[in-house]
Amino acid sequence: MSSLTRRALAAALMTASGFACYWTYLTVNQDRLLFDARRRPPRDLPEGIIGYSHVVPGGVLRGYIYHAPGDSVQDLLFYLPGRGEDVLDTLQFARWLPPRMGFATFDYRGLGHSDGIPSEAAAVADASQFLLHLRRVFPGTRAHVVGRSLGTGVAIQLADLQDFESLQLITPYDSLLELVRKRFPLVPLRQLMRHHFDSISHCKKVVQSTKVLLAETDEVVPHACSERLMAAWPGPVALQTVHGTDHFSIIERKETWAALCEFAQQVGHAPEDGSRGAPPGDHDDLGNPLPLAAFR
Repeated sequence: MSSLTRRALAAALMTASGFACYWTYLTVNQDRLLFDARRRPPRDLPEGIIGYSHVVPGGVLRGYIYHAPGDSVQDLLFYLPGRGEDVLDTLQFARWLPPRMGFATFDYRGLGHSDGIPSEAAAVADASQFLLHLRRVFPGTRAHVVGRSLGTGVAIQLADLQDFESLQLITPYDSLLELVRKRFPLVPLRQLMRHHFDSISHCKKVVQSTKVLLAETDEVVPHACSERLMAAWPGPVALQTVHGTDHFSIIERKETWAALCEFAQQVGHAPEDGSRGAPPGDHDDLGNPLPLAAFR
């Protein structure tokens, strides 16, 4: 074997080894990388915020509920945050909520102040369990699910598990797998990724009134991804672009919160006689258990 052939073979082996190490790193750390799982130091809850928790493998999941003191809650925004989002910072914008509008959110497992290991299935199960709790605490309150970025994939799957009044998606994507594939074209992601967040498939069963809010410019979730999702939607979708915003600043704008609240309040109200029924239990209308137990 000539020296040139040996050098070429060595270079090929080094390249293959590099790819293998890189793919192994992504596979082993994908939960942390995908969710940007960072714990945050303990801090006092902002004034007016009520804590929530339920037990998960490895510890406790933590959530937060806000409504104006002495104010009965007619509508409640249930917010599913974006990747690595500090929801306690997001809660500062609750001051823009109108009277009788509540707000609830939580840290995904392994993020913020929640324990455990994050995953797609766990995020959906935790959201469903927290929403069941909210509807017991606020019977008769109209629930509106809001997902932002990563959380839009959770919100769309939640729509198949529970009934609620409206669904609002901020900078949504069609498939997280396809979105990530564009950033890592040389990685066999379909084989390596455990969390696909295939929203374009899950959306087929959505029956809730739906609105999409887009940032004016978005380099994280290109508008084409959001447009593919809307094109696949089974019903009409209201669309609004919040001018002067990008993927990150859209949630910090008062116009965004006004749009969320306005859409929620416009959705048809429940019957005055309360025929909507009692707050849900852990089973659906057919007596089947909701898919939560495996993740508690």
